[in-house]
Amino acid sequence: MKLQDHYNLIQTEMLAVRQKIDRQYEISDSDLSGVLQEISKRQGKMLRPALVLLSGKLISEIRPEHIDLAVMVELIHRASLLHDDVIDKAQLRRGQASANALWGNTAAVLLGDFLLSRAFTLGALSQFNGTGQILCQTAQTLCEGELKQNLLKGSWSLTEQDYFQIIEAKTAALFRCSCQLGAMAAGASKEQTKTLSKFGFQYGLAFQIADDLRDILSTEKQEGKTLGTDLLEKKLTLPVIHWINHNQEQKPALIEQITDCADVRELTKQMRQSGSIDYAKESVRKYTDKACHLLETFIPAPAREALISLVESVISDIS
Repeated sequence: MKLQDHYNLIQTEMLAVRQKIDRQYEISDSDLSGVLQEISKRQGKMLRPALVLLSGKLISEIRPEHIDLAVMVELIHRASLLHDDVIDKAQLRRGQASANALWGNTAAVLLGDFLLSRAFTLGALSQFNGTGQILCQTAQTLCEGELKQNLLKGSWSLTEQDYFQIIEAKTAALFRCSCQLGAMAAGASKEQTKTLSKFGFQYGLAFQIADDLRDILSTEKQEGKTLGTDLLEKKLTLPVIHWINHNQEQKPALIEQITDCADVRELTKQMRQSGSIDYAKESVRKYTDKACHLLETFIPAPAREALISLVESVISDIS
C-alpha cells in the first residue's frame, strides 16, 4: 500500500494543504520563480501534514487552522531536506536530481532558508496561540540534531545513546510537533495533547530507524534517492553501530572494512549475518508498538485507524 493510500480520510484537506504550499513558492522575481516552481513540483510523502490533520480529526472536525499548521510543518521539513542533501552530497531526491546537483550547494542552502522564512512568516501571522513558539523550538531542536550528527560524522566511538539523541532531535521532534499542533488546534485536552505528542515522538523514532535501514537495504530505483549515502559518508546509523560494537575485538577490522569498501551490498551482507539488521528491525517494531499502544486511549474511530495503519506501514516497508 502506498503511503498516500492512508490519507483517504483527509483527501480534501490534503489537497488544500498542497495548494497552499504551492502558493508559498510564488514570487514576482522572474529570475527566481523558475527555480522555485521546479522545486515546488516535488511534493513528497506529505506525512507530517497528514499527522497534523489526522491528529486533529481524532479529536474533532478539521478546522482552517489545521491547514495552515500542516503547511508550516511541511515547509520546515522540506527546508531540512534541502539542507540534508547538501550535507550528504546526495545527487537524487524523489527520483530527480537534487537541488544541490542542479544549482549548487549555495543555492540549495538558500532555497532551504527561503522555505523556513515562509514557514515562520505563516507562524507569525497565525491566529492560533502558541504556534510560533512551538515551531521555532522544534526548528531549533531539528538544527541541533543535524549539527550533532554532522559533528559526530565519522566518529567510530558513536554510541546508540548518541544515535537516539540525534534522531530524537532531527526527526521525532517534528513528528511530535505535528501531532501536538493538530491536537491543540482541535481543542484537545492537555492529556489528549500530551498523548498525541508522545505518539508522534515514538512514531518518529520508528520512522527514522526504518529510513536508515532502507538506506542500506534498498536500491536507488526503489527509493528514488541516493542510497548507501549514510555508510559511505561515515554517518553511523543503528545497524552499523550495533555491528561494529557487538564484538570489541573485531571492531578495528570492521571499521577498516567500512573505510575501504565502496560496495554497500557486501557490508550489508555482513551486518545481516551478524544479526545487526534484525536488531534494528526489532527496534523499529518496539517503537511502532509503543506508538500504537498510546492510541488505545482514544475511542475507536476512522482517524485512529488511519494513524495506526500509518505506523504499521513502517514495519511492512522494511519486511
